[in-house]
Amino acid sequence: MLTARRWIPGPMSLKARFSLAVGMLIVLTATVLTVASVLIVQRGIETVVGEREASLISQVARDLDNKFMNRQRALVRLAHDLEIRPHPSAAFQDKLEQHHSMDGFFTNMSVLDAQGEHVANMDYPDSRGQLNFSTRDYFLDTIRSDGPVISKPLRSQISGRPVVIMTAPIHGKDGQISHVLVGTIDLARDSFIKELSIGQVGKTGYFYILTREGVFVSHPDERRILHSIDEGGKRAPSLDLALGGYEGTLRSAADNGADALVSYQRLAGTGWLLCGVYPTAEAFAFAGKMRWNAAIIAALLLLVIGPVAWLMIERQLLPLKRLGARMAAGRGTPTPDAPYADDEIGELWRAFDALMAERDQAERAVAESERNLRMVADNVPALVGYVDKHERFVFGNERYSAFFGITARQIIGKSVREVIGEAVYQVSKPYLDAAMSGRAVRFERQVLRHGVLQWDRVAYNPDADAAGVVQGYFVLVDDITELKATQQVLAMSEKRIRTIADNMPALIGYVDTEYRYTFCNRAYATITEIAPESIVGRTVSEVFGPKVFAAVAAQMAAALAGRRVSFERPAAELKGNRYLQTDYIPDVGADGKVAGFYTMVMDISERKAAELALAAQQRLLHTVTDNLPALVNFMDREGRFGFVNRHHESWFGRPLARIHGSLVRSLFSAAEAEVHQRAFDEAMTGHTVKFDFARMQGADKRHYQATYIPQVDAGGEAVGVTGLVNDVTDAKLLEEQLSALARFDALTGLPNRTQLTERIGRAQTRSARNGSVMAVMYLDLDKFKSINDSFGHSGGDTVLVEFGRRLSACVRQSDTVGRLAGDEFVILLEGLLNVAECAVVARKIIKVMERPFDIDGVARIVSTSIGVATAENGRAGVDTLLKHADDALYRAKDSGRNRYAMTSVK
Repeated sequence: MLTARRWIPGPMSLKARFSLAVGMLIVLTATVLTVASVLIVQRGIETVVGEREASLISQVARDLDNKFMNRQRALVRLAHDLEIRPHPSAAFQDKLEQHHSMDGFFTNMSVLDAQGEHVANMDYPDSRGQLNFSTRDYFLDTIRSDGPVISKPLRSQISGRPVVIMTAPIHGKDGQISHVLVGTIDLARDSFIKELSIGQVGKTGYFYILTREGVFVSHPDERRILHSIDEGGKRAPSLDLALGGYEGTLRSAADNGADALVSYQRLAGTGWLLCGVYPTAEAFAFAGKMRWNAAIIAALLLLVIGPVAWLMIERQLLPLKRLGARMAAGRGTPTPDAPYADDEIGELWRAFDALMAERDQAERAVAESERNLRMVADNVPALVGYVDKHERFVFGNERYSAFFGITARQIIGKSVREVIGEAVYQVSKPYLDAAMSGRAVRFERQVLRHGVLQWDRVAYNPDADAAGVVQGYFVLVDDITELKATQQVLAMSEKRIRTIADNMPALIGYVDTEYRYTFCNRAYATITEIAPESIVGRTVSEVFGPKVFAAVAAQMAAALAGRRVSFERPAAELKGNRYLQTDYIPDVGADGKVAGFYTMVMDISERKAAELALAAQQRLLHTVTDNLPALVNFMDREGRFGFVNRHHESWFGRPLARIHGSLVRSLFSAAEAEVHQRAFDEAMTGHTVKFDFARMQGADKRHYQATYIPQVDAGGEAVGVTGLVNDVTDAKLLEEQLSALARFDALTGLPNRTQLTERIGRAQTRSARNGSVMAVMYLDLDKFKSINDSFGHSGGDTVLVEFGRRLSACVRQSDTVGRLAGDEFVILLEGLLNVAECAVVARKIIKVMERPFDIDGVARIVSTSIGVATAENGRAGVDTLLKHADDALYRAKDSGRNRYAMTSVK
């Protein structure tokens, strides 16, 4: 039975101190063990998850690079097919629609001509001729580099969607770029880039792609595509490291600001940055749960053990002997029939029993913590274990069962040799010794497991105590068989590239920044007669001598400055009269620095000889055509001047250099271009075309006669047109003069019978069309014979000229006055409102003639008689109108002359 509480001297009783010390000790022990376990597990999880994410993003990057490469190769092959079977621009639409098999690679395909004009489109054929892409960077880069190009992400001019453009040049027979083949990859629709944006790392992670400038190419949120990452706020420091060249996995803030494991990998084909984000909230979710469990357990222990310790110590202490016996026996269960003594020993006994109870509970907590640790380790996709300094396993997860056929329970206490086998042990022994010496080691080993050769990546991390003595080491083993298989595939790919390079008919090599060869193909042995093995590792000057190095030093310096260089030079160092074409392509790393340059050298001796012979023939051709009194030229199938003689300079008012290669229609006015284009198109069908045209040459109008002769190849297909243009201005003027003499009266200059008949016929057509009134007036001079008799024919001619002038002054500008013959004149009146207008004109003419004529200084009155025939709606023909007007004239004469008579033709 408990007695009244007795306090020991001092500020706190032994009972209270025991209660407080025991409670704090047990809680602290449980907390330390739990926290240590969680930290070990979390460190292992971070290592494993980081390595797996790095491996995953490397695999995804390689897959993306392969997909870009496959699409680029397919585009180049298609461009090559279109090259060897050249077509005019209008035919590319049909040819493009025959390659719908490319839909699996590209969202859309199109063809641009060398001026950036849109000449074909697979999905939007109506857009042809509507757009020009000559200012687009990818078009300019393709023209400049004469090779395939992958553009930056941009917004399509046709669809308005975010896209990436891949291009390949199409060459004409002259070797120049004639067209550009364009493949479009839609970043927000079904494509391999879109597939990446919907992929995941874990359950909540994701991928995205950035350009070197930090612009999104791909992102799960399509609204961020083509936008800078800075638009969402402050960028993470890890992104600056990655844009500066870092590749790997680190813990940092994601693009949305959340804490995550972020992996970076540079895409080799485009230089873009592939980013994988795995939120730490998911990656370390289990470790976080363990921390919460540990905190809860510690809090419960603090709330439960404190009162229990107090109650136990409240009991009387048993005699010291029984306490010693019980302590020797290691038991802490209180005995109901043996109450504690009411003294400090009893209190100590009570404290001992409480301590034993707390120990049991702590052991249960430790067991629970170990169970949680094992659960984490067993779910890690790698071997996790701990080996003591005697090379015996203290811990191992369940993955050992899959690897070595031994369970986690069976592994405890077994030696490393027993578990992994003698063969694997011998391979690993040097690294085991290194770990026991205090060094962390990593290595790879090949093992025969379950009858199959596999690869392991092994990490041994030493575990040293406070004194620095190694007590054992942690083991982490990951299966990298698939990674090794991928590396073998890459090695085979490199071997294929070497095979391709060795079989190309050109010198292919790589020179570093110290002008030292690090690679060269077998062609060096056949062309330069120098073994490739003796070239690699030596400088250009050492291989070919200082003279050759000096000849190409400037070009190599330009390549190391980041510029692509192409040039030709005579190769005096080789046997025979050899001529080489050399291309230097800089090797620019992800950091923008040039690491060296690729060199490709081709023997163009035969081509150079042919070019020199062709140049001599062209000089002869120019000499002949420049001395011909005509324009001589050649236009290719696109309508560009391929040859022009010297006369074109004065004709177009510009130097030959600016004329050669220009589109012919661009040098003409719109009207002239239309005439030229019609003739050119007909000549391209195989017909010789002749046509006349006129143009202003300075202030003079000149007339020309052109002949377009089709030029065909061996297959009979037109490849261009030869043009001959002669100045026929003098002949044209003579023709016009003869035509004028045939249609005008030589004395009065008025229209003659031929032209009058034509004009009356046209007036009749207009009258029939608009329903207006027209009239024909037939006039002659009264007593004209007496004038000839008195003044001679010269006097009569004077009267006739003046008579015609006065008639012209009496009518409108739209009316016609003409002379039929002798003293017979005809007036055509059009667009009359009524027949009364004819009478007004007739009276006006009679009045005008009352004024005397001056005939060789003699004044003479000359009168006239007029017959008028009117018609409506164009009902009367030319002959009918003239006959009725003539009849009316005779009625006027019969009535006394100097008057008019009218008739109407129904």
